[in-house]
This record gives sequence, structure tokens and C-alpha cells, in this order.
Amino acid sequence: MTAEDDRIFSEGGRLHVIGVAGAGMGALARLLSARGDIVSGSDLRLPAAAAAALAGEGIAAWEGSRPELMADCRLAVCSSAVPPGDPERRAAERAGIPVWERPRLLAALTRAVPTIGFGGTHGKTTCTALAALGLRAAGGDPSFVIGGEVPQLGGGAYLGSDDLLALEADEAFGTMTRLRLRGLLVTNVDSDHLDHYGSLTGLEEAFAAAATAVEGPVVIGADDPGGRRLAERTGLPAVGFSPDAEWRIVDAAAGGERVDFRLSGPGAELSVRVGRPGLHTARNAAGVLALLSLLGWDAERAASGWENFAGVKRRLEARGEAAGVKIIDTYAHHPTEVSADLEALRSATHRRLWVVFQPHLYSRTRLLAAEFGRALFGADRVVVTDVYGAREEPEPGVTGRLVAEAAGGAADYAPTLEDAARLVAGQAEPGDLVVTMGAGDVTRLPDLLTAELEAGSD
Repeated sequence: MTAEDDRIFSEGGRLHVIGVAGAGMGALARLLSARGDIVSGSDLRLPAAAAAALAGEGIAAWEGSRPELMADCRLAVCSSAVPPGDPERRAAERAGIPVWERPRLLAALTRAVPTIGFGGTHGKTTCTALAALGLRAAGGDPSFVIGGEVPQLGGGAYLGSDDLLALEADEAFGTMTRLRLRGLLVTNVDSDHLDHYGSLTGLEEAFAAAATAVEGPVVIGADDPGGRRLAERTGLPAVGFSPDAEWRIVDAAAGGERVDFRLSGPGAELSVRVGRPGLHTARNAAGVLALLSLLGWDAERAASGWENFAGVKRRLEARGEAAGVKIIDTYAHHPTEVSADLEALRSATHRRLWVVFQPHLYSRTRLLAAEFGRALFGADRVVVTDVYGAREEPEPGVTGRLVAEAAGGAADYAPTLEDAARLVAGQAEPGDLVVTMGAGDVTRLPDLLTAELEAGSD
């Protein structure tokens, strides 16, 4: 089907993106529009700001479904959250319009443009952003597709003048195994997306298949057990704090709002400063530099673009302050990510550290509730909301209460975001720091909490 897919991808006509409000799908829509495709999009909920941003790039987008507009498309592309019964999807199928899911479109894109990928269970969005900034600092002008908004890059997608694409290579639904890559960084390999892979073994086999299929250099982050197993299994070079890594991080200092470290590797010895906190930031940056160096780029020049790195939206993003309480929002939705973000925040100045955590997916909550509880011990106060199910149907007995109970006596269960906002606003004090966490609609919580705090201070 590769030749046929390439023909469909390259021919003229309108391409319609279903689920265009999502970060990943929106970025793809923008890149396709920039390269000259006629693109439209839809989503069940399309915020006015998102619609305006898409319109500014020539993309007609609407909220809800308009199946009557599908007949003149050349291709419809669906996000993973779009069910088979979606009206636009069904209308396209009835009209004989090809319907692809996101991995198939990305596969066609990577066959059309030389692509370097940034994958792994955690950190791939930040790594892709660092790579795009680093390539620019080293004199390049790459295209990029990132599953998050990066203010310093003007968004999550861009069509550059170089014949090179920096791509966030997601493992969800087997995406990474379908891509044609000229280079790859795997940050780590941790238990996630087991609803698709069936087991950790299945997930690790998929990473091994993706890594060994790359038509160029591959670097593996080996500071976690899964990454170490992948590096040992494939014999590919490792990066990390481990003394036997080919690319070794030394003298790391991660206090305050930035991280400093030295990276020692084959033919390279350089000092690095990244304007974001946490040792996980050092791991991400080191992996990117190792891969870019192996691809022939000047690693020192690449690193020079990171000192003022402001991060990706929803990655420890400051969302304001009310009644003396600071509020930060972050995308962490896996125990390892929760632990890493809390570790990064412990060096910040605050009276107490609050976390309001919204579990994402019923299957992930059921499988990892105990691990989430242990990860949340890093906060002084914990509030857990109910599960954001996304594409999954509710499971009997699987609620946020499972995580709250696993987190122990400092945790409260507040089913709705409104409940959580009222609980925190009623107990938070000036000097406290509140972190809202999750991959669902918990992004609404900072505004809800701000309103509650301001009302209480009147």
C-alpha cells in the first residue's frame, strides 16, 4: 500500500483533519497547509482561539460535524480519539474517500521528507522542541511537527527551507514503527499504552523494531530499566548519567529555574545550560545533542540556543497567581512524569506544594494507581479528580479515588474540577504553589482556581 498511499498523499484536493483541536493533529494540519495543501478541520469542541489560529493559516475549521462536506475531500485523517461512528468519518467512507488515522499520514510524510524522530515514553515533546531550536542555532532551518505549543518556535509546526523534518515520534498505536526515519532518539522506555501493546514486553519489542529500522544514527536514553534493556538488546549507543554510557552526563546542577551539565561523548566535550529545571531536562537535552552530533551538526552551536529555553506549553507552565498562591500547569500523566515534575519543583521557593491530579484513561488508572500514589508522595497536599476517559468507556470501580487512596492521608478525592477548585481555594494559603496535572481537560482548572481564590480574597 506504500505506493498508493504516497500517490494519495501527493495529489491535489482538500485534506480534512478530524480532531484538529488536538495539539498533534493541529500541528499536522498547519504543516500540510504550509506546504501547499488545501486543508480543513473539525472537532467536537473547537475553542475560538484555536479556530482563529487555524483560519490565520488558511485552514477552514468548524466545531461539531458537517458530514455533507466530506464528499469533495481527497483524504480524511482522524485522530485516535475519533470513534468509528463519527458522522464525518462515516460520510467519507460512504463516499469512497480514503480515511487514514494519524500514524498512516505521518508515515507518508516521513517518506516524502527526510525525517529525524524523537521518541520515548516521556520527554519526546520537549526533545523535539529542543532539536528544532538547536538546529536553528546551528544554522539550519528545519521543518518540525511537535505535539505541543512552543512559543519560541511560533507554535507546534513549521515548514522550513531545509529538506529536513524534526518529528515527535509517538509510540501510541504503533506510530513509531511505521515511520521512515534517518535518525532517532529514544528518551526512555516505560510502561504505557499497554492497552495497545498488551504488555511491557510488547512495548519494548516495538521500540526495538523501530530503532533497528532507522536509516541512520540512533541514541538510547539508558537511565531507566527499559532504556537500558533496549540499548543492550540493540547494541545502540546510550546517553545518560550511567558511567558506561557512550554519551555521559556529568557535573549536573539542577537547582532553581535551569539545569547546567557537561556532556562527554565521542569527539565531544561541552558545557550545556538549559533554561528549564530538573535532571530530566538534562537527560532530554543530552540525548538531543548526542543525536545531532552523530548526524553531523555542531553540538556546541546547537546547545547555544537553549539557555533561554522557555519550554513547551503545559510542561510546568506558569498560569498565574491569585491571593498569593502561584499556579503551574503540566501535562504529566504517567507516574514517572509526575515524579520528575515534582522533583523539579522541590527546588522552587514555596510554602507548601499542592498537586491536583486528573488521571487519564481508565485502563492506565487501573494498572498504575499504586504507582501514581507513590509518585504523588512528593507533594505536601494532593487532590485527585475523577478519571478523564478520553477514548475509553468507564470501567466499574475505576475512579480517581483509587489514586487518592494510594497516595495516603495527605490526599483528597474531589470528583469534578469545580470540586477540586473549591477544596484548594478553601485551604491554600499565601506562599503555596499549586500544580495542576494531567492530559485531559484539567487545563481548565487554573482558571477555575484563580476565580475561587480571587472570590475568597474579596
